[in-house]
Amino acid sequence: MLLTDRCPSEQIAKELEQWIKKLKCSGNTGISIDLFPEIRIGIDPSPVRKSNKSYEVYTNQEINERLIEIQESGGETAQITFNNKDTFRGEMFGGLREGFCDVTLAESRKNVIAIRGNYKNGLIEGKARVFFKDRSWLEGYFKSGIQHGFSRLFDKKGRLFFVGNFQNGVPVGVCWKIIRGGGCVVGRVDQHGELTGCRIAYIYPDFTTSLVGTFSKGTMQSAQQAQIESIIEHESGIKIPIFSRPTGHVHTRQIGNFDIICKGDGRPLASISDPLVRDPYENKFLDVKISRISGAAEGIFAKQDIEVNTVLAFYNGSRADPEDFDPSTWETNNYRIFDPADIPNGTIDIPVWAQATSGYCGTLAHKCNHSFIPNGEFVVFNHPKFGLIPCITSIADIQKGGEILVGYGYDLVDSPEWYKEAWKHSIFAEQGVSYKDWCDCNIKRPIKLKESRQDA
Repeated sequence: MLLTDRCPSEQIAKELEQWIKKLKCSGNTGISIDLFPEIRIGIDPSPVRKSNKSYEVYTNQEINERLIEIQESGGETAQITFNNKDTFRGEMFGGLREGFCDVTLAESRKNVIAIRGNYKNGLIEGKARVFFKDRSWLEGYFKSGIQHGFSRLFDKKGRLFFVGNFQNGVPVGVCWKIIRGGGCVVGRVDQHGELTGCRIAYIYPDFTTSLVGTFSKGTMQSAQQAQIESIIEHESGIKIPIFSRPTGHVHTRQIGNFDIICKGDGRPLASISDPLVRDPYENKFLDVKISRISGAAEGIFAKQDIEVNTVLAFYNGSRADPEDFDPSTWETNNYRIFDPADIPNGTIDIPVWAQATSGYCGTLAHKCNHSFIPNGEFVVFNHPKFGLIPCITSIADIQKGGEILVGYGYDLVDSPEWYKEAWKHSIFAEQGVSYKDWCDCNIKRPIKLKESRQDA
């Protein structure tokens, strides 16, 4: 193992961020991980034990018998089409696959639809890709036909979601799980290759702030805040962050439902209840102050200079009960927003007791005000504590002290009067830009009718 010199947190964060970005290069857009020689990848040097973790669906004998039939009929020896429409392309030597081979299945077997990689003596040897029925796929290193080395897993949209070293078909040692919206889970996997156990960490998108504690299959159960102090690089090519001792509030996994936001809610004066515990990452970036916008109350402001494409604030709340919806007034519905865990009908709400920061400040995105010239937008984030919720990410550089603003994107006809007036006097309306065109260009996830408001 190589231990890097202790360095400022900014340097550590940059190193980890760049490493993850390079790992995301699948080659599908022309940039492959092989272009980065500083990333050490390859076959694990340990011996391979007998394993049932093979992805193969055809034996060498089955391919060779079909190949002989084709040769006898004068067919092309490098390409085989089976009776079930499966195909094989590659070279056979002495009845064994040798060199690059490609098997594509008309229907999945063993959850596999294709295998493409290098073979030696009839077995996968070296780098190969395996494609699965759900359109996810892996790129990894194999030894004697078994996944045995550095590997990456991608989802059906080509997004990296797992990095680790495999032995005998199972992840071993320290592995990384890349989380939707930003952030990572990292730690030593158990005997089943799962990120389960203690001393596992969730790292926020700044690659500095972390929650270290107990996880189950990559999901946080309970953890405390820690900081990354240094990095170890394992000989397998996996970076291992070293954390400070976890301290402070014990954060536990808790998904809001129709009744609660988080543990201890409904008791706004309880000094140790979770509703009054700030998210450690959000707390680094944001503060609540009186908005400078005419007619608005509080808003959220940058505590430091913020670069574009930075995750800033989270929108946790209770899941809104449809029976509580009263379309006749904005006042009872003005904190509602889309629920990414229940698209398209679900909504998240902030109950009355939690609308003041003295009652709830666990997350602060519900304090964000509207602007037709926004510097932030709502996207989806998989939060370690609150699960899949909306978050605000910056779409422009924001100076320290600047207010974070998003475009609500209401249906203009049914929007509140203040919103109609704001549009009427906006620079876009004055220049003749249609409201629909403004929405199409500026709003990624519009807030539906009577689901939010201007001021918090």
